[in-house]
Amino acid sequence: MLDRLDRVLAAVAGALLAALTLVVTFQVLGRYVPFIPRPLWTEEIARLLLAWMVFLGAAVVLRRSDHFVIDLIPRRVDARVGRLLQLLVLVLVAAVSVVLVVGGVVMAQGGLTRVSTASGLHRAWGFAALPVGGLFMVVFSVELAVRVLRRRPLPAQAAMGATPGAHPARGAGGQDTGPDEERGR
Repeated sequence: MLDRLDRVLAAVAGALLAALTLVVTFQVLGRYVPFIPRPLWTEEIARLLLAWMVFLGAAVVLRRSDHFVIDLIPRRVDARVGRLLQLLVLVLVAAVSVVLVVGGVVMAQGGLTRVSTASGLHRAWGFAALPVGGLFMVVFSVELAVRVLRRRPLPAQAAMGATPGAHPARGAGGQDTGPDEERGR
């Protein structure tokens, strides 16, 4: 079920990127091409699309473990401490995601009384991206934490053939496999 949700969210984020590209292109053409009207609503719609794309995309990237990671410390510890660090990071991500959900709900409720001037949409539509994306991030953080507790590799590690809790560039014993093995040579 979570795999299907992942695919749907990725497809929606991709569609939002395509729509954002079209809206911004129309906005730019409206500025410089004399026979195209200069639309005022494009900036507000572009911001709304960007917010949704970012928060849904962030949830997908979290689940796939494709986010930017600085792994100086996990490279130098054994597999057990590595799993503990992964678990700690996932708990922190889940906590921040809960803050996004709670704060986003408050913001979205406040946005129900505010209407955008050019598009006529309630501001709640844009603010709702925070709690929705945050909720998916909480779900995916819990899923990944369960994987770590069961000593199963996270998605990015599984794709690289790493053992659970070990750094992808290390072998089963935690020893550095070196740059040639890391690249699959």
